[in-house]
Amino acid sequence: MSLSVGMNSGHWLDATARVDALLPEGVRVSVLTQSGCAGCASRQGCGTGLLATKRKVRPRQFTIATSSELSVGQTVRIGLPARRFLEGALAIYGLPLATSLLAGGAAEAWLKPGHPLVPVIFLAGLACGVLGLALWGRYQSPVYRPVLLDPSPP
Repeated sequence: MSLSVGMNSGHWLDATARVDALLPEGVRVSVLTQSGCAGCASRQGCGTGLLATKRKVRPRQFTIATSSELSVGQTVRIGLPARRFLEGALAIYGLPLATSLLAGGAAEAWLKPGHPLVPVIFLAGLACGVLGLALWGRYQSPVYRPVLLDPSPP
């Protein structure tokens, strides 16, 4: 197995995808969804298989920037560095939580305890965190896009 990015496979979250379209900037791929593991098939696992059968799952599509020669319908392996995934999860959950707790704590300190504006300010802090996350995501989104790891997985 050869990785085009120069890291070993332990540092990546990877998935198998199918090339849907060739674009000037790369390719558009659809991630092939997993219907579940052996535990799900025997109804003793995490429930991914059960959820996949109960709802209509649309494949996730991504645009991958690459100069590799690929063809429509080809199966490829894409990945995201595990560190980027953890940073994104921390930002998505941490920023709104931190701003809401800071705003609520400041409101509790400045206003008398039990004041009716404290929950409103807490929610305003939450909204500011979500807005800040949306603005931050505009500038950071290329960093959190998957990359082509292997054009021809086994």
